Amino acid sequence: MRNIRFNLIALFLTVFIFTGLKTFSGPEETATQVSAAIQAGNAADVAKYFNAMVDLTLPGYDDTYSKIQAGQILKDFFTQNPVKGFKITRQGSSPDGSQYTIGSLEAGKKVFRVYFIIKTVNGQNLVQQLQVQEN
Repeated sequence: MRNIRFNLIALFLTVFIFTGLKTFSGPEETATQVSAAIQAGNAADVAKYFNAMVDLTLPGYDDTYSKIQAGQILKDFFTQNPVKGFKITRQGSSPDGSQYTIGSLEAGKKVFRVYFIIKTVNGQNLVQQLQVQEN
């Protein structure tokens, strides 16, 4: 009986640890997922990491937008500028725990500098700011 109880506890702890690690991923993991979505030119996947309001800078746009508005603006940008490649050039974190990523986006016939910041808000790692500026 003691072995069965021990095995059940061990199984429970194993499941909790592995599912817990996925649930509580850090800002670095979120930055990786956002970067992959940019590489794919998938605005919907980028937007699912947006905070409720996001500071967005794209050619022709520079303001604070709702998550839905920012997602639509980014979708239009990707439609007009099909992504050919995205390369991360620098990543880091600030003392407040936010994570920044800087990269180079080749889209359409242009090259853009991409910069985004991820902050933890109410336990979620969310994009607070996204800048896409032509080089």
